[in-house]
Amino acid sequence: MSFFGDSIKMKDPVVSIIVPVYNVEKYIYDCVNSLIAQKFDDIEIILVDDGSTDTSGDICDKYAQKDSRIKVIHQTNGHQGKARNAGIRIARGKWITFVDSDDWVSPEFVKKMYEKAISSEADIVMCDYCRAKSKGTRIKCKSHIDKIFLNTDGIDLRTSTIQPTRKSGFCMVVCWNKLFRADLAKRYLYFPENIAFEDSAPVLRCLVMAEKITVVNEKLYFYRINNASSTTRAKDKRRFDIIKIQRIILNDFETYDFGKFKPFCITFMIKDIIKHFRAIDDTLKAEFYRQMQEILCEMDAKGYLKFAEFKYRFKAWLILHTNYHLTLIIAKL
Repeated sequence: MSFFGDSIKMKDPVVSIIVPVYNVEKYIYDCVNSLIAQKFDDIEIILVDDGSTDTSGDICDKYAQKDSRIKVIHQTNGHQGKARNAGIRIARGKWITFVDSDDWVSPEFVKKMYEKAISSEADIVMCDYCRAKSKGTRIKCKSHIDKIFLNTDGIDLRTSTIQPTRKSGFCMVVCWNKLFRADLAKRYLYFPENIAFEDSAPVLRCLVMAEKITVVNEKLYFYRINNASSTTRAKDKRRFDIIKIQRIILNDFETYDFGKFKPFCITFMIKDIIKHFRAIDDTLKAEFYRQMQEILCEMDAKGYLKFAEFKYRFKAWLILHTNYHLTLIIAKL
């Protein structure tokens, strides 16, 4: 209490770090310890326990008791989209970033991203990342940052005549290697809930609504690739969720002006859906093929396929005009 009996208002943090947590008791220590160790102190860490059935929620509470910067939300399970939305709603920072609870970050992750955001007056800052099996493993990985962002102070993707290539697609559409201006995130970065692959639609929406995007060309984020709960398993029926996500993107094309960024988005969508068709278990392939044809037909009816890079426009045309067995061959090309 102040001298006059009024509550002292706590100063808002500069950066809010949102961490969706679900059954990661094996990994969460690496994640949260890396956030506590940030060389940028003016942060809040929002741990959203998404209905964990292991000890993850208890671990979150113990961290909150030790560090006043940590806040914990407990909620019923709704997948990462629901958890991230809950974090966004209570985030007090001027900037928002996301870290998955089975991953970890460099001690300079927030510091370097924030400094770049301020120096370049950007709306979104993106960093490079490494794929890793475990913390402490010696890691070698290629660069994922598209060359159009190098040697420039920032880009508006709606108007830029030079656009990212499809090879940088994954790096572009995930939310966890980015720092978002909070007012932009709170307006456009609403994630679909109870669904997998929730990143791409809201991130693409946010990227196109940003006036300036820049990068820190350093590997500041470490993406764990051996989590048993990953949706990369062939038999996981959640792969069908990618169809729902693509319909959200198509709807966004009608709502927002994607400008010169649309060809990248269409190419990414075609490449992504073929990737999932190729990877899904053989017992699920026929049904996935049917739904893949439906979404490509919708793209074609709206006149979007013409925007895609020629290689993927041609693949889409072949899938629409050939049969299942030929599509199996086309997907491997």
